[in-house]
Amino acid sequence: MDNYSLYIPNCQQAIHPGDIVRLHRFETIEWRVGFGWYTFGGNRPFCGWYLSKDGGLTVKPLQLPDLDDIYIIKR
Repeated sequence: MDNYSLYIPNCQQAIHPGDIVRLHRFETIEWRVGFGWYTFGGNRPFCGWYLSKDGGLTVKPLQLPDLDDIYIIKR
């Protein structure tokens, strides 16, 4: 997964699977960036970018508005 990166619009940075990020609207929560198959909301599995917390117990799709709201904590 090291070859995957997602560039943040209007920024000179990219996020990668395994990065730890925060979203301004959830500023106290650290999310781990993932790429691949995941399930969300009881739906069938999706393939794409997602954020997880609590060791993967909570998963949310990474959506375009999230990229306007994201900042990197750790790589």
